[in-house]
Amino acid sequence: MNRFLFLFLLISMIGCKKDYPIASSETPVFYFNGTVNGVAVNMAAGVNNYYMYSSYTQDSNYVYNFSGELKQNNCLNCNNKIKFQINDYISSPPNGATQINTSLFPSYYSMQESDTLSVGSPTEYAVSFNAISDSLNNYEYTWDFGDGTSETGSFNPTHTYTHPGYYNACLTINDVNSSCSSTICNQIKIDVPDAACDASIVDSLLSGNTFSFSSNGSGIQSTYFWDFGDGTTSSLNTVSHTFSNPGIYKVCLEQTTIEGCTSYTCKNVSTEGFSGCIANFSNNIQGTSANPLALSNVVITWTDNSGNVYTSNNSLQTSDSYFQILSVADYLTNANNQPTKKLHIKFKCSLFNNNNSIQIDNGDAVIAVSYR
Repeated sequence: MNRFLFLFLLISMIGCKKDYPIASSETPVFYFNGTVNGVAVNMAAGVNNYYMYSSYTQDSNYVYNFSGELKQNNCLNCNNKIKFQINDYISSPPNGATQINTSLFPSYYSMQESDTLSVGSPTEYAVSFNAISDSLNNYEYTWDFGDGTSETGSFNPTHTYTHPGYYNACLTINDVNSSCSSTICNQIKIDVPDAACDASIVDSLLSGNTFSFSSNGSGIQSTYFWDFGDGTTSSLNTVSHTFSNPGIYKVCLEQTTIEGCTSYTCKNVSTEGFSGCIANFSNNIQGTSANPLALSNVVITWTDNSGNVYTSNNSLQTSDSYFQILSVADYLTNANNQPTKKLHIKFKCSLFNNNNSIQIDNGDAVIAVSYR
């Protein structure tokens, strides 16, 4: 089994050298902090005989599973331990090399949920976009989907996102017959804890430069903040607003539900007398792709001090469960001389042992995984 101490002390002696753990008050390199069934848990490598073990395996589908496990070593009655497994995004040749930099990067990852067919959770999400403008035939459309990809041409493309997450999607339109250009950006939420909370603006031109604005967002709303793009604001749900001058204004709404879920959206509006182009778009998640190999899925396993094993991999997660990699960095080779990556992660999940379950909230950990 491969292991890391959170710090190393290299002592050089005549003809030999040996590694020792350091008892230190400094923040450990590897740790897990969180609340397990309402009880605060703090585990750190180098404290109470805990070590970080890094490993990888290749499953029967030739998908590499990268694992990091924080547990005690050489103990008779071991305390709690936690293990994280993150699957590769592709299957590889038997004993082939992994593409670790493409496999693990800062993003949200799907929690693996298996049924009797052992089908993995989806990791690809098809989203349809539709431009909303006054003259679809005269414009050139450029889309930035917020995941590093873009497209020019279609006013109603469908784009596939390969991970859950928050994406800042933008549309820019250019009039082919003039120098007119307009851009709008909005956040796309895909399988994230607050995905059900989504702001939406309904507007209508009453007369002249006076508009009626209202919120049509999902969820029970408790507070509203309107920014009309002309230096004025409002906290009403439905509001009438008059712009002083003809033009195009980016009106934005931030709304927070009674449960504390906040969402944000913007819309371009043009007043009477404005001549030019104006960009807006709508979007809709069309569906997910099957993932029978459980590519890029995550499994979390908790073993309590009685030896009971709880796993995230056998029941549906709640809608606010998530797993997020915040950072990835190169680290030392482990005891088996395998290269490793250090990951900072945050998560929330439900774990199950037959009919028993536990909840991990506010999970925060730094772990190591090795790779080929």
